[in-house]
Amino acid sequence: MIKMKNSNLLLLVIFLFTYGCGFKPILTGSDFNFSIKLDNKTGNEAINSKIENQLKTLNGIKKIFKIDINTSETKNILSKDSKGDPAIMEMIIKLNYNLFEKSKILVNRTLIERKTYNNISDKFELKKSEEILRDNLVENFVEDIINSASNLIENPMINDN
Repeated sequence: MIKMKNSNLLLLVIFLFTYGCGFKPILTGSDFNFSIKLDNKTGNEAINSKIENQLKTLNGIKKIFKIDINTSETKNILSKDSKGDPAIMEMIIKLNYNLFEKSKILVNRTLIERKTYNNISDKFELKKSEEILRDNLVENFVEDIINSASNLIENPMINDN
């Protein structure tokens, strides 16, 4: 009985610390005073769609930036097992973006994210794992885009070319 009370108390304490720590997702409830509208997209449609959906959460009205994106995804086999089947894989996602305002390019940047992972014999699980990995890499790209726009708001004379 005492053990049960201690575990409930521990859960309550963990909940209160977690709830009160101020954690919130980067884009949710943020007070960005700008928005970024996707103007042109080429390349990998799945990645482009993920980027576009995350950028739609920005709804500031002080400035409206437009962005052109070009994405690509490559999967490489880094090593094989004794049977010749892939053992370690690598996912490479490349993003080239132009952030502009009133037809003037303010930021032109190319980003490359790489992640290695172990192959899984269950192809369904492998596909789910790759999707999670892709989402994480795309989130890094969106953070970079938002940081670039934030820097332009704070320091309008900076050009990241």
